[in-house]
Amino acid sequence: MKLRFTPLAIIVSSVLLLSSCNNDSNETITSTPVSNFSGKIASDWMETVRKTIKDENKNPPQASRIYGYNGVALYESLISGMPENKSLAGQINGYSTQMDAPINEVDYPLIVNEVLHKLNKSLFGSGMSLPNSNRLDSIYSANLTGRNAIVGSFKTNNSVAYGKQIADKIIAYTTSDNFIETRTMNYVVPVRDALHLNFWAPTSPGVTMPAEPFWGAIRPISLASPEMSVPSEISFDTTVGSPFYNQALEVYTTSQQLTQAQKNIALWWADGAGATATPPGHWVAIENQLRTNLNLNLQQAAEMYALVGIAMTDAFISCWYSKFKFNLLRPQTYIRDYVSGAQSWSPFLATPSFPEYPSGHSVCSGAGAEILTQLFGSHAFVDNTNASSSLNSRYFNSFNDAAQEAAMSRVYGGIHFREASEKGLLQGKMIAQDLMLKIDLKK
Repeated sequence: MKLRFTPLAIIVSSVLLLSSCNNDSNETITSTPVSNFSGKIASDWMETVRKTIKDENKNPPQASRIYGYNGVALYESLISGMPENKSLAGQINGYSTQMDAPINEVDYPLIVNEVLHKLNKSLFGSGMSLPNSNRLDSIYSANLTGRNAIVGSFKTNNSVAYGKQIADKIIAYTTSDNFIETRTMNYVVPVRDALHLNFWAPTSPGVTMPAEPFWGAIRPISLASPEMSVPSEISFDTTVGSPFYNQALEVYTTSQQLTQAQKNIALWWADGAGATATPPGHWVAIENQLRTNLNLNLQQAAEMYALVGIAMTDAFISCWYSKFKFNLLRPQTYIRDYVSGAQSWSPFLATPSFPEYPSGHSVCSGAGAEILTQLFGSHAFVDNTNASSSLNSRYFNSFNDAAQEAAMSRVYGGIHFREASEKGLLQGKMIAQDLMLKIDLKK
């Protein structure tokens, strides 16, 4: 499919991307079309979800699933008010029945508010902490009160009732993806022994099990199969001077002479669970910044969050399928075992507890960057996601430039070989391209 916000992309120059040009306060109040509303409620909700994922310490695959279903729910909650658009029903796996259009006047921001509140209460579940549950309730109540004051109780009640119907449908969809079943599956870690020196082995004290070993069994949203992978072309070899040894030596040598710029890149894209909002959360943060800086309306925002969310969800399913298929050891294990003088070596970033190939951040970034490029073109932008007193905002000439830096950050961090990053980017791009061929949002 081809869906690019070309008129907006032409009007808004790269220079304007450096500062907000949002005019949310000037919103036209109407029940239709959705394009008349600001996209602010969408980005507000996605940022709330992002913060909740961070504070709930969700791992990257789990985070990607939550973002993906939020994107689907956001888009489907608005379909009756987007006359030129098609539902995702029949276009994504396991989702076939479109909601009937509302029979009374509704307010689309209120429908979004109802759907995303109820959906996220379900996705995060009863184990969610009280502060995070209160965060979801707070944004819900503020939006409900604010919109009710504008549109009145009749339209509010219609919208809430309609939103509940959509939320129930999306929640039912989320429960059929095999996630629940994978919670109780038992995994036996393949033993790394003399015959399997290439196998993954734990790298963190006290951690014996890899994260989400059955994530490849989750139903993709768009992919026909999780098996869309890019095989490694570098055979495992412990011989000094072999291609595999040399890529490990690159990681080790780079770590011994990291520049401050390289350290900053590694830290910018670290995006560890609980520390930031995971790799998919970083791209959601970029989307949130684009929503504001490009002043996307609610329809444009819904299209963006749906497509990027689906791509990242499928990226992690495909990536994790590949990780446990190849079951390759991490640089930390290889370097300590086979690089002379490096028996006590540790990477700049802590090694995550799952196999090496391919790089999850790279697959996710390749997918997210490809979707955003197809939507907005090759736009320059400033990323403020992890800006702090020690890290400045980063400027990128394009989404692909950002994805390439994200992939390379894993080499600087010492947690991936170069091939895992480069092939991961390619895998993510392929997943996004497959999605854009299968899903057509326009009639």
